[in-house]
Amino acid sequence: MRLDASQGMAQLTKTLTAFREQAEDERATAVLIELDAGHADDAGHADWPGPVDVHTVNKWERALRQWERLDAVTLVAASGTCGGPAFDLLLAADVRIAAPDLRVTLPSASGGFWPGMALHRLTHRVGVSGARRLALCMAGAGVLDADQARELGVVDEITDAPDDRLAKVLAGTAERGDVRLLRGLIMDAPGTSFEDALGTHLAACDRALRAATVAESTDTEAPTGTRGER
Repeated sequence: MRLDASQGMAQLTKTLTAFREQAEDERATAVLIELDAGHADDAGHADWPGPVDVHTVNKWERALRQWERLDAVTLVAASGTCGGPAFDLLLAADVRIAAPDLRVTLPSASGGFWPGMALHRLTHRVGVSGARRLALCMAGAGVLDADQARELGVVDEITDAPDDRLAKVLAGTAERGDVRLLRGLIMDAPGTSFEDALGTHLAACDRALRAATVAESTDTEAPTGTRGER
């Protein structure tokens, strides 16, 4: 999906929800959002989310969370000046690919860093020290170029040929396992001790072993007749 980041929060919520529901209906193995920077004067969305109420913000955050937990690999390709919703989507995606001209405008509200769930994701991505520096020292006037965004972990890589890179990434998602399960184990790891995590990981291992056994049984029981036989 190509997302116009110049849309308001309410419309973006509807667009993202519809896209997520389509991916679920089609049982997609991977989903890609290409961020459209829009016009130069409004693409940054530095003042995000604009004149909305907290209920609208709640709907956006919930839609973003549902997309973040989709049982498919989520990818975002970004170029130009991105901020606001684009910043949220970058932090929520599994794979984040940037063009060399990317500029990330840090979201602000009333002169300070916008305290949405992007701040929570940012802390997971760049650590407490990096999040503090970005949120407390760079809000409002903060703009990251592509190299800075990669160094801080806001994007994963920079490429002059995003289409070729995305094609390679998408090709590797066919045998991706249980994305939702694996993502959950990864996201819980920083705040969970080894002892507390062991039971959950063993349950996941047991599930994988059972699935492998079922797959082997199915292959063994498959008919061996030649094509055209009935």
